[in-house]
Amino acid sequence: MNQDKKDYFNKVWDVLQPLVLYFLLHNAVFCILTFLFQASLDLFGKGYAELMMAHAETVTGVVSGTSMLLAAFPLIPMLRKELTAPKNRIGISEMIFTAVCAVTASLGLNVLLSITGLTEASDSFRDVSRRQFGVAFGIGVILYGVVSPLAEEIVFRGLLYNRMRKYYPARIAITLSGFFFGVYHGNLVQGIYGTLMGILMAYVYEETGRFFVPVLFHGLANIAVYSVAFVPGLQEMIFRMDNCVVLLTISVLCLICLRKIYHLKKSIQ
Repeated sequence: MNQDKKDYFNKVWDVLQPLVLYFLLHNAVFCILTFLFQASLDLFGKGYAELMMAHAETVTGVVSGTSMLLAAFPLIPMLRKELTAPKNRIGISEMIFTAVCAVTASLGLNVLLSITGLTEASDSFRDVSRRQFGVAFGIGVILYGVVSPLAEEIVFRGLLYNRMRKYYPARIAITLSGFFFGVYHGNLVQGIYGTLMGILMAYVYEETGRFFVPVLFHGLANIAVYSVAFVPGLQEMIFRMDNCVVLLTISVLCLICLRKIYHLKKSIQ
């Protein structure tokens, strides 16, 4: 019994170790960079301080994004050990369906969460949204379309999911990794959204075996949601129930098409 418990905890630690390490590194680097930034305000004078404070959300976003990359970098050797040879070649049709699914699922889920009133009921979500959408657009596209997807996919699909996959069937690993991705976001609204999107990204990764696919999915989903907020009137036009149904229906149809393509390739092999 003691050996069984030991084996169980060893498995749990093997799965969660990258997430714990990333969390600790990210917070440590963020604190260091924040301290250096605060010190620079006194060092470079009043004009510099006023400029930085006028763009506080952008500065915070850059500091957070840099922290994410620096925290993810030490995990790359672990990632290399977990990545396996791709199962299949990725065709143009699969890339198109994946891209459309990423965009429509992200927008559809955002509309759904808004319509249900959850976004308005969560103070923590509104605070996070204010800071994220306060970032200058060009910087935001880089942060949320490249930096965040790459760092988070290294942790959640590249390491967490792959390690879960050694111990659990695909369905369990996909669901659990999605759940952890949701919890990581720290509030109810993003938790629900992150869990569902995490499940989708783990699914496309499971079927293709190619790490760049969930990174691409993640990046396109982030850019879609982020861009809509910066186009005057577009958010109000999209955030309706009928659009929610259309968007989610398209995402489901894309998933069905992807599943048929994946299964066809498996049957040919």
